[in-house]
Amino acid sequence: MRHWRVPVALAVLAIAGCGDDRVQPDHMSLPGEVFQVNPDPDPEVMSWAGCLDAVTQCLEGGGTVRTCTTEASCRPQCVAALERALEGASGREAELDAFESVFVVPDAVCRPVERAAP
Repeated sequence: MRHWRVPVALAVLAIAGCGDDRVQPDHMSLPGEVFQVNPDPDPEVMSWAGCLDAVTQCLEGGGTVRTCTTEASCRPQCVAALERALEGASGREAELDAFESVFVVPDAVCRPVERAAP
């Protein structure tokens, strides 16, 4: 099984504009981490972090990417993009790769655009 929660948490922190490596991703939710490093976070980042957090918790509970990524926790257009990316995906690794391609990699369609640092 892939352990992608730490890279995802680091991506959230980078987008939030802080590289504080003292934050321990396994001790709080991703939205909580964003608030810890930025008390006035971008709403897009918070929405994305909430989606990633919900999916991560569901996956850790044994769910599949298909069942864990829902419109209740992620934006409908992102769920639709993931469904397209999952076409032909077979197995957990392929599903995680599809999820990362839609939500995590630098040019992912559902990853928030990084704001320029002040």
